[in-house]
Amino acid sequence: MHNHRLSIILCISLLGSAAQSALAAAGAPVQQQAYAVSAVAAGTASSLARTTQLSLVNEQLQQYGQSFEQLTVQVTPETASRLHVKVAPTGQQLWEVPESIVPRPGSEPGLSSSSLQYAVELSQPGQPFGLTVNRKSNGQPIFDTNGHRFIFKDQYIELTTNVPEDADLYGLGEVSLPTGLLLPRDGTVITMWARDLASAMPYVNLYGSHPFYLQINRDGSSHGVLFLNSNGMDVSLNKTSLTYKVIGGLVDLYFFTGPTPEEVIRQYHQVIGAPAMTPYWSLGFHQTRWGYQNISVLEEVVANYTAVDLPLEVVWSDIEYMSTRFWTMEFDEHRYPAAKMKSFVEGLHEQGQHWVAIQDAGVAADKGYKAYEEGTRDRVWITDHKGKDYLGQVWPGKTVYPDYLDNANTSRWLVDNLQHMYDKVPYDGLWLDMNEASNFCSGMQCKPNRRNKTATYWLEVETPRDYNINELIPLRTTCQMSCEEPAADNKWESPPYNIQNFDNTGMRENRQAGLGWKTIAPSALHANGAREYDAHNLYGTAMALEHHAAVEKITGKRPFLLTRSTFPGAGRFTAHWTGDNGVNWENLYMSIAGIINTNMWGMPMVGADICGFADMAFKEGGSPDVIPESSLRELCNRWASLGAFYPFSRNHYAYFTRSHEYYQWPDVAAAAKKAYSLRYQLLSYIYSGFFLAHVKGGTVARPLLFTDPSDVDARNATAQWMMGEALLVSPVVTEATTTIKPHFTAGAWYNAWDNTRMTLSKGQAVELEVPLGDIAVHYRGGAVIPTQPYAKVTRDIRLAPVTLLVTLPAEPAGKSEAAGPLAPYAHEEVCAAAIEENEGQLVSCGLLYMDRGDDIQVSADNTVQVWYTAVSSADGRSGTLSSTIKAHAGDAAGKLRIAAVHILGVPAAEGTAVPAASINGRPLAAAFDETAGVLKISGIELLVGEPLDITWTLGSFSG
Repeated sequence: MHNHRLSIILCISLLGSAAQSALAAAGAPVQQQAYAVSAVAAGTASSLARTTQLSLVNEQLQQYGQSFEQLTVQVTPETASRLHVKVAPTGQQLWEVPESIVPRPGSEPGLSSSSLQYAVELSQPGQPFGLTVNRKSNGQPIFDTNGHRFIFKDQYIELTTNVPEDADLYGLGEVSLPTGLLLPRDGTVITMWARDLASAMPYVNLYGSHPFYLQINRDGSSHGVLFLNSNGMDVSLNKTSLTYKVIGGLVDLYFFTGPTPEEVIRQYHQVIGAPAMTPYWSLGFHQTRWGYQNISVLEEVVANYTAVDLPLEVVWSDIEYMSTRFWTMEFDEHRYPAAKMKSFVEGLHEQGQHWVAIQDAGVAADKGYKAYEEGTRDRVWITDHKGKDYLGQVWPGKTVYPDYLDNANTSRWLVDNLQHMYDKVPYDGLWLDMNEASNFCSGMQCKPNRRNKTATYWLEVETPRDYNINELIPLRTTCQMSCEEPAADNKWESPPYNIQNFDNTGMRENRQAGLGWKTIAPSALHANGAREYDAHNLYGTAMALEHHAAVEKITGKRPFLLTRSTFPGAGRFTAHWTGDNGVNWENLYMSIAGIINTNMWGMPMVGADICGFADMAFKEGGSPDVIPESSLRELCNRWASLGAFYPFSRNHYAYFTRSHEYYQWPDVAAAAKKAYSLRYQLLSYIYSGFFLAHVKGGTVARPLLFTDPSDVDARNATAQWMMGEALLVSPVVTEATTTIKPHFTAGAWYNAWDNTRMTLSKGQAVELEVPLGDIAVHYRGGAVIPTQPYAKVTRDIRLAPVTLLVTLPAEPAGKSEAAGPLAPYAHEEVCAAAIEENEGQLVSCGLLYMDRGDDIQVSADNTVQVWYTAVSSADGRSGTLSSTIKAHAGDAAGKLRIAAVHILGVPAAEGTAVPAASINGRPLAAAFDETAGVLKISGIELLVGEPLDITWTLGSFSG
C-alpha cells in the first residue's frame, strides 16, 4: 500500500561552484546561460516563501526579441504537497491567467517547513540560474532545469526540465495521439493553441489547452507539473527532457508531489478547482446528429429507440433547430416551430427524458435579430484592433463574438437571451460549440465585399427550409468576405517565434499557420483590455463560466453544459466531448486516451462521439476515405459496447455521415442493450464517483495503472480504463477480433457478467474471448459496489432498491508500505481506517451517494452519503458488513433502501454449503451459488439511513 506520507523540509541550497560543474558536465557551459542569480532574500518568521533575483548576463536568441534585464523568482510552499514557483520581470506587470478562470488558492495557514514533501535548490549569487525541486524522502528530482538554457522575453519563454528516460509521462494537450495515452518521448511537439480542427486528425493542436503533465517514475512514485499560462505554447517531448516554448505571459509553475497518481490529480484540482457535479440524468444515454432536419425526424428518432426497447435519456438538437441563418437561441418556424418543440420537450419530460440544444460561439450579425441588436447596443462583442466590432464568418455568415471575459454587459445579455429561449422551449442543458473560437475567415478584420455578388449571396443566403445544405456547406465554410491581412511585423498576428499551429489547408505537412488562421484575430480586444493574443485559449472556458451562471439563474437547477474548447478550470462549469472524431477503428482506440486525459484535466464528465462523427478515415499522406458498410456495422457494434462506459455516453454524427443510431442494425441494438443494461445497474456507483471528484477533486475514468503504479506493464495498457475505483473496462479496439489480452494488475478480479473470480499474484496480460456484441468488464476485489435494477430512464433507477456487491480482495489487509496495488478507496478516510484496523483480514469498502439529481448545491443537508465496510475472515467464509453514515437527508433519505447483499469470491466449502446471515440480530435469507462463488443475502429491506450491521458465514456439513 502507498499509505505512507513523506516527512520533508524546504531547503534553499547554495550550490556554489558545484552548480557550475554540474552545468558544464551537462553540456551547457556557463556562458550559454542567459541569467545568473544576483540576490537571494530569506523568508520571514511568518512565511516560508523565498525570493531570488536574476540578472541577464548573456543575451540569446535575439531573433525572438530582447530579453528582460531583471527577473524575480518567487518560491512559495502552499501546502505540504504543493509548491508554487513564479518567475516574472522585476517591476513589470505582464499578462497572466485571470483569477476568474483559475482562482489561486494561496498558501495553507500554519504550514510548517517540517511538513513539506519537497526540497528546492537554487543557485547562489553570481552563478548561472538553475532550479531543482526534489522529493526529500529519496532525493528524486521532480523538476530540474540544470544543464539547459532559460530564456525570458516579452514574446518568447524557453524553459527545459530533465526527465528520467525510464519515467512515463501523461497529460498535455489537447491532441489525438495514435500511440495512446502514454506520451511519446521521441521529439514529438504538442502545441497548445485552441483550434477548430477535427480530432480525427492525429498530432494536431485541437480544441483545448492543458499544460499539465503527470510523471510516473520507475518505482511507481508520481508527481505533476502545471505551467499555468494561456499563451500559445509548444512542448517538446524528448528522451531525457521536456521543453516549453511559450509566446507570452509569465512562468507560473505548480508542482504536486502525490505520491500516488490519483493524489497528484487531486492536488492539481485543488488549484484549478474541483469538477462541477453533473446532474444525475446526464449519466443516461444521449442521441444526437447534425442534420435531424425537422421536428418530425427528431420525434421519429425517439420512437425508434422505444420500438427496439433501448434506453434513451436525452435527445439533442444541433444547429438545424436555429432560425433563418443559424440564429442561436431562436427556433426556425418551419423546421422546428417553438410551439411544437415546447410540446415535444414537455412530452419528453413526462417520460423521464430530456432535451439539450446547441449554442455556437458566433452570433449572426443580422438586423432584426434580437440577440445581435441588444448585444450591439450593450457593447457585448469583442472588438478589432481599431475598436470596432470584430466581424468574422461562421455558420450564420457574418458573425460577431460575445466577450465572455469579465464583461458584465455580456453576463446580462446572456441571461436575457437564454431566458427568452427557455420561455419558448424549456431546455435541460446547453451544448457550447465552435468556441475556440472558430472562424471561417482569417484576418485582422473582415467585411462583406458587396461588389462580389456571388460571395455576398453565399454569405447571406438563408438556410433551406428542407435543410438540404449539401451545396451550402462548402460555400459557407469558405471565407466569402474581404479581410485585412496583418503586416509582416505585426507582433500580435506574427510573433517572432512561430508555434506549430497546424495549417490544414489541403492537409499540408506545414504546421506553422498564423495564430489568426481560422479564428478570432490575435490583435482583437476584450472590454477589460486583454488582447486576444493572450486570452485566446480561454474563450471556451469563459463562455462556459458565463453560461453556467446564466442557466443556474434561469432554471434554478444544476446546470448541464457540454463544451468543446477548454482550459484548466473549465471542469468547474462544464462537461467536455473530444470533438469531431472519425468513423474508424483508430479513432475508437484514441478516444480512450481522450477520456482519461480529460479526467486528469478536471472534467470527469467526458465522452467521444460513439461510432464516430465524420465518415472518414485518414490514410497515410492525409487523404480521406470511408470504411465499408460491413466494417461500419462491426465498428458501431464494438463502439456501442465501449461507449456505454464512457462517463458521458452519446451517439453523435455529422450531416454527411452514414446513419448510425443503435437501432439501425439489430446486432448493434443487442450489443447496446447488453452494455447499457450493466451501466444503468451501476448508475449509483458511477454517480458516487462523480460526487467524490466534485468534493475532493480527482478522476472518475482513470488509467488501470492508478490501481498499481509499481506495475510497469500497466503503464501502457491504454486500451482499457478504470471507471472509478472498482470497474475495469477492456474493450475490443481492432477489427475482426474476438480474442484480446488485456492487462490486469495483481489481486482479485471478477467478471461483471457472471461474477466468476480471477486471482493474480502479479500483474499480467490475460487472454479473453470477447465475441461480437460483448465487452470485457471486471469488478476489482476489495470494493463494495451499489447496484440497482435496470430501467430505461434514470428517473426509475435513482431511488430503486439497492443490492450491494461485496468483492472480496485476494490478500488480507496489512501495514506494509512496500510498493504494490492500492486497495479500492484507499485514499478515503473510512476505508483507510478499516484497512489499518483489520490487519490480516479481507477488507472491502465503498460508497453509496445519492441526491435529488439536480440540486445546485450538495451538502450533508440534502444528500445521502453512506460508506460500507466489509471485513471478512482470511479464508473468505465469514464476515461482517457495516455502514458509516455521513449524511442522511433529501428525498433519497426516506426512500432509498438496501434490499440485498451479494458477496463475491466466497470459496466453496467441503460438503454441503450452509450459508447463514443476520442483520442487527435478525435472521436473513441466504443462498450460495457454488459455481460463481457468490453468497446472496436477501430480505434486508433497510433504509440507507438506518445503521447496518450484517454478519454472515458459509458453513458446511458432510452427509
